Amino acid sequence: MNANVFLDDELASEVKKAASLIGEGQDTVLRMAIRAGLPVVASSFQAPRPDGYFKSDYDQPDPEREQLEEAMSKVPQTPDR
Repeated sequence: MNANVFLDDELASEVKKAASLIGEGQDTVLRMAIRAGLPVVASSFQAPRPDGYFKSDYDQPDPEREQLEEAMSKVPQTPDR
């Protein structure tokens, strides 16, 4: 697939610096940047999880956690100095 991308001067300069730094062509740097950044862009536009999505993960009591919380509630707490 061929695609044209118009970059502003600042971004073009960044691409040129990155290409020089890693010793690759600017086209390769752009492909690498797209591959690395595309998942971040896609995840930022995902729909939020519906209410109660994780509820089934927390339905079961956790005896070990409850025991730890009970023990820690008996330890005297003092502010750090």
